[in-house]
Amino acid sequence: MKTEEIKHLIEPVLTEHHLFLVELKISKDNVIEVFVDALEGVNIQTCIAVSREIESSLNRDEEDFELTVSSAGLGYPFKVEQQYQKNLGKSVEIKLNDHTKLNGILLRFTPEEIVIEQEEKKIIEGSKRKQLVKTERTIVRNDIKEIKDIVKF
Repeated sequence: MKTEEIKHLIEPVLTEHHLFLVELKISKDNVIEVFVDALEGVNIQTCIAVSREIESSLNRDEEDFELTVSSAGLGYPFKVEQQYQKNLGKSVEIKLNDHTKLNGILLRFTPEEIVIEQEEKKIIEGSKRKQLVKTERTIVRNDIKEIKDIVKF
């Protein structure tokens, strides 16, 4: 099975359930893994319904396959623009190509860069102690190896 054929088949199903495709993997053994997400999150019942609808549109008589539909979920690296949109105003962890790790609140994004808000302890002029200061940092997207959401309890 070809990736583009599968994408073409599943897009209407995802749209019907207000989902977006994050990643599609197809192994040599025809193991199809579909990772989906939604702006308001995805529950297990939705994954089951989507899996059944996708499976019914594929023909096992033509080609045998194994299908898994999963939520991209918490901590899953961002792959598509909708994940950035979903996580605006939320905590993210960024790994840069130079292996630096950054944490902050995702404020804005464009295809070229993202802007996060970070908190740092700095000595403010006229103060003897370090104080928590919020700063905005712009990061070029080409410098980012991975970005994912952080869950705080």
